[in-house]
Amino acid sequence: MRKVDIEKIRKDYPVGLRIKLVRMDDVQAPPIGTKGTVKGVDDIGSIMVAWDNGSSLNIVYGEDECRKVSSIPTEVINQILKIRDTGLTNMFDTNMVQYLADENGFYELVSFLIDHKKEYVHFIMTGE
Repeated sequence: MRKVDIEKIRKDYPVGLRIKLVRMDDVQAPPIGTKGTVKGVDDIGSIMVAWDNGSSLNIVYGEDECRKVSSIPTEVINQILKIRDTGLTNMFDTNMVQYLADENGFYELVSFLIDHKKEYVHFIMTGE
């Protein structure tokens, strides 16, 4: 695979991206529908994944199939969940969520809410 192609895969599947397995032709494959977090893209273009079931089998780009579950980085998702767990605000009150995030030092969430409110609301509504 060309370097340009690998760089495109790395851009499309950044570290922390959540994905869901659609198809993988391997006897050791996680079950279809298993979710995982992208750990990186290796030098041959395989997507390295930490699957939620503990597996670490890579996605072979162009042969296996996965879909993006969320464009929200794992760290931001964790920060959203911590704010939610406080019970201090309605999670659709993005101004208050941003305020609480700032108070707690969750600067990634503060920044994310500035440019990605649509993705944030989608996550709150669907969990994806």
